[in-house]
Amino acid sequence: MKLKKRMAVLLAGVMLLTMLGACGKKDSETVTIGYIGDLSGPDAYVGVPPQLMLEDYIAQLNANGGLLGKQVKLVAYDMAADNATESVNITNRMINEDHVIAIIGPSSSSAGMAMAPLCDAAKVPFIATSATNEKVTVGEDGNLHPYAFRVCFIDPYQGKAAADYAFTQMGITSVGMVEELGSTYSQNICDYFQNEFESLGGTVVSRIGVQHDDVEFRAQLTAMGNSGVQAIFAPFGTYRIPSYLANQANDLGLEFQFIFSDSVYDDTLLEVAGANLEGAVLTNGIYADNPVYDEYKAEFTSKHSEWEANMYVFYAYDAIELLKWAVEDANSLNPEDIQASLCTATDLKLYTDEHFTVDPVTHNPLNKMVAIIGINDSKFHLVDSFYPDAD
Repeated sequence: MKLKKRMAVLLAGVMLLTMLGACGKKDSETVTIGYIGDLSGPDAYVGVPPQLMLEDYIAQLNANGGLLGKQVKLVAYDMAADNATESVNITNRMINEDHVIAIIGPSSSSAGMAMAPLCDAAKVPFIATSATNEKVTVGEDGNLHPYAFRVCFIDPYQGKAAADYAFTQMGITSVGMVEELGSTYSQNICDYFQNEFESLGGTVVSRIGVQHDDVEFRAQLTAMGNSGVQAIFAPFGTYRIPSYLANQANDLGLEFQFIFSDSVYDDTLLEVAGANLEGAVLTNGIYADNPVYDEYKAEFTSKHSEWEANMYVFYAYDAIELLKWAVEDANSLNPEDIQASLCTATDLKLYTDEHFTVDPVTHNPLNKMVAIIGINDSKFHLVDSFYPDAD
């Protein structure tokens, strides 16, 4: 009886080892990539379309053999509740439980700054899509975060370009500024815009702060109207507050030249305030309405009719192509090898960038194009494009 029990235990152990071996073999055939974004709430248009694009891209990649012969799995997590806090929880989960080789995202600078030290410690790279604060890749102490990368330009680059264009090309000499309190993105771009604008000889007449959930701005707009400012510079993380500003200014009979930043570039802005934004301009690193993207946008919409292929889709497209290149260049799925290749990316052709190059000192793209996008007849159109570093 004891012998039979021992044999049963032994057989059970062999079966367990066989099952574990089979699971290990199955796992070894799969590689995991993480994605973090706003997947719910009013800002879901920032995070959901890129997730859908990545799922489509990876399905096609797997159909063609995957990465280095491994099938690819995407794990996506929602940081909408609180970008900074949730990004820490999500990053730890992706690293320690999902064992990702790299992370695509975030779009938020506050999330990127929170993620950077975690990814450095774990030696897992992430590629931010539209997180523009310079401290995402270079910390407060001036030291590089070695595992943080991005495909977008940075706030100083954008703020300076907007100020230069407003003063030298639009002839604007006085502005009022509206910033979101507590948003490093909004406040930093205002800082860079103001420094450059005043150095050129312009005047910032007023600078007011509002809260993320505010919906009423008539008092502030009236004060700006009385001050005689020519333009309002309002860099926000989504289209919501800029649309309120435009609609409420119209209600008051006030006419301002509005100047926005990249994150308001979405068709929903036109749907809710386009008629009141005639002549407005914004800066961006991608002109998503470029006809060369029409075929892909139509294909995307045919699969995902409730969403559009917006600029966040194209940033994520660049990020996944950059990651794919790094894996193939390293000929490795080891995160440290992938990071080493990302550092050397030079003159790459990505979906929206013909000559993508990583600055090894900052991990920012070198000389990223700035598109000046205008609004006329409730439609976006390309006004100008230039490379600030070429000046």
